[in-house]
Parts: sequence; structure tokens; C-alpha cells
Amino acid sequence: MRSFINSSLREKYNRLYDFAKPFWPGLESLSQNRKLVGTGDVLTTLYTVPLAIIGIIWLILSTDPSIVRNHFLFLSFTFAVFVLFNRLRFFTIVEIRLDRYGSTEDSFDSMIQWAAVFLLGPSALWVGVIFNFFDTLNNWRSSTSTAQRWSILRTFSVAIAVNTLAYMSGITLYEKIGGSVPIAVLSISSISRGFVALGMEFFVVLLIASGYLLYHIGVQKILAEDDDVKPMLRFFIIAIALPFLSHPFSILLAGLFITQGFIVYIFLLSGLVLVAYLARRLSFNAENSRQQSRQLEKLEKLGRELLDMIPELSLLPGILEEHVPGMFTSGRVSIWIAPDQLLLKFPSDWDGIPDNAWDWILDQPGPRSFTQDEPLPWLGEEDNHMATLITPIIRSDSGTAIGGIALEMRALAQTWDKGSLRNLFPAAQALSDLIASTIQQSDIYEQSLEYQQISQELQIAGQIQASFLPNIFPSIEGWQLAMTLLPARETSGDFFDVVELSDGRLGILVADVADKGVGSALYMALSRTLIRTYAEEYEADPDVVFYAANNRLLKDARANLFVTVFYGILDPEVGSLTYCNAGHNPPFLIRESPDDSILSLQRTGIAIGIEENSTWTMETIAINQGDILVIYTDGIPDAQDADGDFFNDEAIIDITRANSDLSAFEIQSAIIESVQEFSGMTPQDDDITLMVLMRNKQV
Repeated sequence: MRSFINSSLREKYNRLYDFAKPFWPGLESLSQNRKLVGTGDVLTTLYTVPLAIIGIIWLILSTDPSIVRNHFLFLSFTFAVFVLFNRLRFFTIVEIRLDRYGSTEDSFDSMIQWAAVFLLGPSALWVGVIFNFFDTLNNWRSSTSTAQRWSILRTFSVAIAVNTLAYMSGITLYEKIGGSVPIAVLSISSISRGFVALGMEFFVVLLIASGYLLYHIGVQKILAEDDDVKPMLRFFIIAIALPFLSHPFSILLAGLFITQGFIVYIFLLSGLVLVAYLARRLSFNAENSRQQSRQLEKLEKLGRELLDMIPELSLLPGILEEHVPGMFTSGRVSIWIAPDQLLLKFPSDWDGIPDNAWDWILDQPGPRSFTQDEPLPWLGEEDNHMATLITPIIRSDSGTAIGGIALEMRALAQTWDKGSLRNLFPAAQALSDLIASTIQQSDIYEQSLEYQQISQELQIAGQIQASFLPNIFPSIEGWQLAMTLLPARETSGDFFDVVELSDGRLGILVADVADKGVGSALYMALSRTLIRTYAEEYEADPDVVFYAANNRLLKDARANLFVTVFYGILDPEVGSLTYCNAGHNPPFLIRESPDDSILSLQRTGIAIGIEENSTWTMETIAINQGDILVIYTDGIPDAQDADGDFFNDEAIIDITRANSDLSAFEIQSAIIESVQEFSGMTPQDDDITLMVLMRNKQV
């Protein structure tokens, strides 16, 4: 039965498409999805243009030129406030169905217009009409495609119909039931008549929008193959009703103008400007948070599938097509691998970016973004493009770019400025790293097939693991940083990392998985990825990083392993280190002070991977000039000589003190050499990781 209904519905929509095609011949070249949306734009434009014309004629006949002349300054002021509130629009983005979004905007501009109507009558409606005209003209000039222009025409015709026909219906009914212009002193009767006018406007808006609504309910059924239209209805209710929530306050504005004068009117408007600004910022923050959560979710799922598909690299395009399009809200995405392999182009009917763009992307060190107003380097001075983000795909083993990712952001209600584009950098970089790691691991896997001995395969695994560790360390003025990792076997359960954070801060990490062998190495790779991901998301909160990584490890990994971790955030400017110690060997802070004191950074919680919802205490210490911080794993104090004696912690402190006048690298080398001399011919039983952080002495 459902199949029959859908078939019948498709036939009806095909007839609508045949009707719209003469007005937009290019519809034939679009995908099914965009063809349905484009047909809706054409049909909505066609049925709202006559309504807009009727509304304009009605407005012209109702306009009193003397009111315009006598109140020109007030109308000009209202127009300026109207423009201001329009620039402070706040928005809501709703996921109608999986990976399909709708957005609605609102501002206080319509409230300002109603206030002017209650004061001056229909003549004040020219404020909104004139604004719609110039706003449409501006959007038309920056449009990049026929689809955008039809969308602009549809928006313009609906806006004019609403701002004339709907408003005129409301104000006409208002006057017929005894409402006065300007509005009388605020009373129950005058407010009630005002509500009747607003209600009439809302009713007419529903009638105007009903055709567009019914059309897209059918589109939802066709595209989703689902008869559940509740998500679409909820979205349209929000989109239509949201702007009307502020309209009743226009009665108050007009009434206060009459009773209290222009100064009080301006004072109230100033407060509304502040509210509008805060609502706009809240919209951006809420949308950024939603995007980041969605991106993290998609990256986790993508990462797990990529791990499962290795070494079948031929499956990579299909997996990317499944997960990547929904990762970036309403974005066009293209992923390319040199010399000429296109892994993904979404949507399929998108032309993609020019071939010469990939050559430019390969030369970039990291992500770059371009707003709609900025020229793209590969297009010269041409500026007819959408907001764009690119990032190269760089292999971690060689540091060479092997491909690139390009995103074109089709705007919903959100404005793609530099800030909002930069918020996409972490997800784009993580996607790039996942693809590079997948290709790299697939290549290494193919190479490993040539080896016959298990030891040779383990050696390759060790090389893969080593590629996860940073090989270039940031240079920090006034500080020295040295680190090393000596695995006891081909693979290691130890790891360290350096995470560059905002405002010049640096995250430093040393960790040790409580086991040895391949299982420990795999657990190390997963732990390192999770901790780094959350470290970039929660830049100032090591305790939140541990909490999130711990719960995700326990959810995704069932290896009965755990990892001890020391993670600190260094602020080089003020010389502070904010840290958490998850069951790790306490690092030593050896101070250059008269009493030569030693500070042990004790554990602030249990190891990660043991208990769900564990928490950690966060501590902050000052690192003064000449102080030395030594972070290590238990491979150093637990090193044994031929007699079974341990190297112990005190030896680390003594060696550091004895070499405190040397560089961080020389101190690190002295400790490692001492451990190796102490052990002699005794085989290394555990991985050794050592990090030395020194703040330079005052010259």
C-alpha cells in the first residue's frame, strides 16, 4: 500500500516538475533531491508573485503621502533600526531527518515594523518593502548559481506577500473593529484589538506558506521514503511561529511611544538591541556545539570502520561517502588523493573544485578558510564562490602531502565568517589524519605481506606506532623541551604527545599502558587518539579530558587494560602548569631555589580505563626560572642490574641536580645513559619514556 502511495505521489510531483521545467530548463541536469527542491522554489515563486503584486497595489492605494512627508525622519529612523535588527538575526537549525537540515531565522525587525504600523498606519509598511528590495538585490549580486537565484526569488516574493498582504489584512481588520492609528493609550481594549490584528496577520501568513509546506511534506515522503511527516511539520511550525513571538511587544512599544515619548521608546529599543545581540551569540554557540558533537560522533564511527576495512583500501570511497557528508552541516565536500584519485565528491551532481586547486592545496601546511567575499587563490580575482575550507592530507611518516579535502559550505541560517569556519578546522584536520593514517596503514600492511617472519611484521607495527608520536616539537621562547621513547620490544605501550593549544599554551602528555605486546600497542593508539581529540576540545580542563577519554575507552574497548597518564597544560607566559595525574609515576619538579626543594606531582586520581565515571582532581603549580620538570614512565625506576637491584626514583633526582646547568636534551641524555650503564647487559624489560621540561634561567 505504501509503495502504491509513494508511486502515486511521485507521479504527481513529476507533473509539477513538468510544469516548472519551462521556467527553469536547467532543472533537468540536477539530482533528484535538488530537482525536487528547485521545483518547489519555482512553484512557490509563481503562486506568491500574484499575491505580492496584489499586496503592493493594496499598499499603494492605502498609503497616505502626507504621513510619509510629515513623519519622514521617524520612518528613516525606523528603517535604520529595522536594518540593525535584521543584522542581529538569531537562528535555529533543525535536523529534519538524517543528514538533512532546515533552518529558520528571526529578528526583532518585524516587531519594529508593527510598532510603526500601530503609530502611522499602512504607510509604515514601506520600511519592510524597501528593505526587502535592497536585501534581495544584494543577495542576487552575490549569488553563484541558478538554484540560488530561484531561492532568492522565492524568498523575495514570499517576503513581499507577507509584508504587504498579511500586514494589510491585519491592520485593515484592526481599524474595522475600532482600532485607532496611532494606537490609543494602552488599555485592555486597545491591546485586544492589537492582538486581533496580529492574529489576522498570522492567519494570512499560514495561508501564504501552506502551499510551500504541503509541497515539502510530499518531498519529505519521497526522499525519506517515510510517511512520518512530524519532523517536517515541527520545523515549519517553528519557522512560521518563531517570528510572531515578539509581535505582541510591538503594541507595548507603540503604546509607550504615545504615553512616554520618543526618549523612552529609544531606551526600550536599546535594551532590545542588547537582547538581540545576546540571542545571536547564543545561536552561534549552540550551533557550534551541535556541529562539534556531530563531527566527533561521525569521526568516531568513521575511525572504527576504517580500522575494520584495512587492508581493503578499495572500500575507502564507500565508507567516506557514508560518513563524511553528514559530518559538516549542509556542506559540499570533495576528497582527492594524488595523482588523480577522487575518493569522494558530494553531492554527485556538484562540479567539484578545479584541478589546479589540488596543486595549491598540496602546498599548504594545514587548514585554510575563505569567506564568500575572499578570492580563492586558484581562481585569481574571481569571487563568485561559497565559503570554502581546504586542508591537505599529510602522511605522518614522511610529512608529505598526498591529497586534500575541500569543503564548500552552503549557507543555512548560520553566517560562515572566519570564526565559524575556524571552528571546523579540528574536524577537518582529524578527517585528514584518519584518511592519511588509513592509507598509510594500508600501504604498510601490503608491505608486510612480503615478510614471512613474525618478528619482521612486529617491526613494521612498531614503525606504524612510532608514526603516531610527534617528531617535531614546538619552540617556546624561554623554555626547553626534550623527550624520548625507548621501546622494550618492537611495539610499545608507552606514548607521549605535545598538543598545541590556543593562546600559546601547550599540552604535554606522558602515558603507559599496563601491559606489553601488540594488544598494548593497539590500546595505546586508541588511547592517544581519544586523549588528543578531547584535549583539543576541552583546552583548559585536563580533568574533563580524562573523564571523557575514560568513559569512551570503557565503552569502545573491551580489552581489560588500563593506562596511567600524566597530562598538563603549560602556560609559558605566566609559567604555570595545570595538570592531572591518572595513576602515573609522580613527576619531579626540581626547583632552583636556596633550599634546592623537590616537588613531587602526586596522583590526582586512578588510571584511565578502570572505572566508568571516574573523576580526577586538577592541580596547578608554578614553574620558575631555572626549574626542571622530569616526567617519566616506570621503565626508568624499575630498571634492574644483574643483581636485581632497582635504579629507583632518587637516582633520577640526583642526575638531574648534577646536570642542572646543562640543556634539557643533555639532562635527558644523562639520565638515559645512566639507566643503560646501570642495567649493563640485563635486557630492557619495560618501555622507557622520558620528558624533560626546563624553564631557562634568568640571564
